[in-house]
Amino acid sequence: MRRCQICRKKAEVKLKSYGIYLCNECYTSFFERRIEESIRRYKIIRRGERILIAISGGKDSVALASVLKVLSNIFELEVQALYINLGIGDYSKKAEAKSREVCRKLQIPLNVVKLGDYGFTIQDVDIKKVCSVCGNAKRYIMNRFARENGFNAIATGHNVEDILVNFFKNWLSGNKQWTEKQSPRTEGFDKMVTRIRPLFLRTEQETNLYVKIKDLPTLAEKCPNTKTDRWRGIIDEIEAKIPGFKQNFVRNLFTEGYQEEMKYGYCSRCGEMTVSKICQFCRNAERYGKQKI
Repeated sequence: MRRCQICRKKAEVKLKSYGIYLCNECYTSFFERRIEESIRRYKIIRRGERILIAISGGKDSVALASVLKVLSNIFELEVQALYINLGIGDYSKKAEAKSREVCRKLQIPLNVVKLGDYGFTIQDVDIKKVCSVCGNAKRYIMNRFARENGFNAIATGHNVEDILVNFFKNWLSGNKQWTEKQSPRTEGFDKMVTRIRPLFLRTEQETNLYVKIKDLPTLAEKCPNTKTDRWRGIIDEIEAKIPGFKQNFVRNLFTEGYQEEMKYGYCSRCGEMTVSKICQFCRNAERYGKQKI
């Protein structure tokens, strides 16, 4: 029988990339400590910040909310959550319900914003454009809400697989500046609020184990618009042959100095920051519904 390498109880979790076995109780502490170490090493969070957690009801954002609540006393943080109801039928209703449930359990204040209040929902969008419009809408609303309500940073649940997939897709298309936007902490400027990614070195398997062991409410189903991503399969195959590949790659990713200067202006309609005369969000609102910005 395998023993936990911390407390010597019966091991229930095997972490191949670390080469260790842990019991469930020690695993949750191990997971939280790894994130605390990342926060300190990469200076992801500054003491006393007001953090807005982007929550979707999915496992990564729920794990993020739980860990930041645990660490809030250590770093003297004020944490609140934001759920954006995108109007994707029953899926959005279920996701909002799960977000409310987990925030009640964790005692985290939850804010809810409806995309429909801006005049359109994701169901109004052309199917070929749905993912890009959805991503743009979430970024726009998160940033605007956080700035207008005095938050210092927006925390998202991007895990190591998310970072890798985005890197390879953008790297192959020559869009190297995107890599900088996925760094553990992207400092805000002007109207842009700081973004933080405390889970950037944690794998999907690790977050799944964490929420399962802690018995946290999560949404089991995926967005109906989600498409199978071949890059995840490729990355998993490499990891199977080279344990630790994912984390080692991402750990060294942000030392390459990819940052490129971009010239920002202000949207002539809503006043948010953009690289064009009218921001993409306003163009989407005009195209898919009645603008109410």
